[in-house]
Amino acid sequence: MRFGLLMNTGSNLGPTAEDVFDFTRAQAERAEDLGYDDLWVTEHHFIRFGISPSALTMAAFILGRTRRLNVGTAVTLSPLLHPVEMAERTALLDQLSGGRFTLGLGRGGYAKDFEVLDKDVARWDHDPQAAAAGILSAWDPVGEKDFELQPPVHTLPHPPLMLGTTSQDGVRFAAAHGLALQHYFAMPAEPRIAVEERYAVERAAAGVRGPAPEHLHCLIAIVSEDPTARDGLQHALQQSFEAGDHPHVPNAGSHVGPDGEPVGPAAQAAMSAQGAIIGSVAQVVDELGTFVERTGAARIAIHPEASADRDRTLQTVEAFAEHVIPQLRVD
Repeated sequence: MRFGLLMNTGSNLGPTAEDVFDFTRAQAERAEDLGYDDLWVTEHHFIRFGISPSALTMAAFILGRTRRLNVGTAVTLSPLLHPVEMAERTALLDQLSGGRFTLGLGRGGYAKDFEVLDKDVARWDHDPQAAAAGILSAWDPVGEKDFELQPPVHTLPHPPLMLGTTSQDGVRFAAAHGLALQHYFAMPAEPRIAVEERYAVERAAAGVRGPAPEHLHCLIAIVSEDPTARDGLQHALQQSFEAGDHPHVPNAGSHVGPDGEPVGPAAQAAMSAQGAIIGSVAQVVDELGTFVERTGAARIAIHPEASADRDRTLQTVEAFAEHVIPQLRVD
């Protein structure tokens, strides 16, 4: 199994942007010291939910501050960038890091992103699979195209590429091309299982053979015996979700509850906090072990900074590495 951290750089992690980014750097460096496998960074525009507008730039910074960790994007908002630009920048990071970079693509959905950045909202309907197709084509050294990508990729046949998608077309494309999926941290276990079952069906239909890739499961896990930890998480999540409660593009659906009906930030925060793994080391080991058994997860990224509590986040980062991972790791 592989274990990592998801770092979202929310504005509630510090009084200033400098404080937030300093904390992100500190988490990354501590994660490397503690033996984590992966670090995952996000991208948002014009909202305080996350103040890093470029997952690729953030990944480049963290790759430069570390020597061993794999660093990936979860996700790069593919409709806002040209596929060849993403292919070039990924190839560069792949070369500079010696193969430690993973590109994860998603399509976001906030209308303001497309309006302010002057992007065609129609791209949302076809991504991330359309962008992934363009990137794979750009990386192909023998495919027909009127340009030569520089630099060439370091990792062969190409750097790791993952898709954060649940759409029918997106899952079908990922399965047919052997690309792993990325699961959103607030998604319950049941929808993850359903998506991966669809992936397996599409994979078989495409005639893809060999072992399936390891999908990334992001989730909230906090090592704390403080009885107020779950309430504190819910409050922090509600603040974060309210900060990101912007109008969506026309075809993007809203967050929904168990009944399939749309839910607001308060209800979404309550559901996410209730589904989070919080407790003593023994409780976290037991609940995460159950999650792994149910989902088959082999690659996990915990998201303790969702609590917006810096001390609790670092305590979890350390306790999880020192006491939880050794009990779950399967060689």
